[in-house]
Amino acid sequence: MDYPRSVPSAGLVDGKFVDENPVTGAPGSLIPASWGNSITQEVLSVIQAAGITPTEGLNNQLLAALRSSGLFVTAPQFDNGNTVATTSFVTRSGLQFSGFASYAASATLTASNVGGVSSFSSGTPITATLPVTTDIAHAATINIVNAGSGALTVSAAPGADTIKASNGVTGSIVLGLGETAEFLKLGGQWRLVGGTVSLKYTSLFSGMNGLPGYQKYSSGNIDQWGYGTTDASGDVFVTFPISFPTAFSSIVANHVGGDGAAVIMVQGSATKQGCRLKVRDMGGLSAAGWGVYYFAKGY
Repeated sequence: MDYPRSVPSAGLVDGKFVDENPVTGAPGSLIPASWGNSITQEVLSVIQAAGITPTEGLNNQLLAALRSSGLFVTAPQFDNGNTVATTSFVTRSGLQFSGFASYAASATLTASNVGGVSSFSSGTPITATLPVTTDIAHAATINIVNAGSGALTVSAAPGADTIKASNGVTGSIVLGLGETAEFLKLGGQWRLVGGTVSLKYTSLFSGMNGLPGYQKYSSGNIDQWGYGTTDASGDVFVTFPISFPTAFSSIVANHVGGDGAAVIMVQGSATKQGCRLKVRDMGGLSAAGWGVYYFAKGY
């Protein structure tokens, strides 16, 4: 549909209709019957396609047609054409990701990866660099999977961008075999908000590597470990890396040396913060500087 440009008598000015000007005597445009009929039929076709009977005097039928469920045709499930997506089509589509990309080596992701899954598979350590946040929509997401045996380090693009875990820790995120991560774009950062790797940043699964160290579990149980040395009386005063929230349950300890020795926990010394161990050799003697490894449990 267009203006009746091919009809000279329509009196268009610059291709459009104009009003009559009584002051200058310039005539107004005329609407040819063919054009009026055509524009009317354009509107009626939309109304009728929606299953609505055109009614003279009603001026809201075109709007009603555009809002109706009968105007748009639902495309086949998983159709990837450019037709309008009805709510029925969206429901049947399974809300799938925007795409799936596979990488066998280090790669810098782009805006085309947003909304999709990027899978990395390598037998050696590689790096996935997230897209620059500039021009990426607020709250856009990227999902990353490590399908390889090599560690996958997810880093921010060089510059002002950062990666932040849900507990506020900033820096690169390392994924092991089978681990996943979901990142959300917020301002100049990619926020880790999901995936299996995010569990290590939650209070349920937090921990500390090294000696001493600890590991929390979703059940509420906590393991703690460390190393201590005896004083002249053969005592080791153990302070746990963190306080058990509810109670200390048990402890096992091993003497580090060249011969046998007994390690006991002194009765009544146990608290949620630590305990006292006593070490004696096979002759019942004690000395300063003997090493002891301990492993404690609590909740």
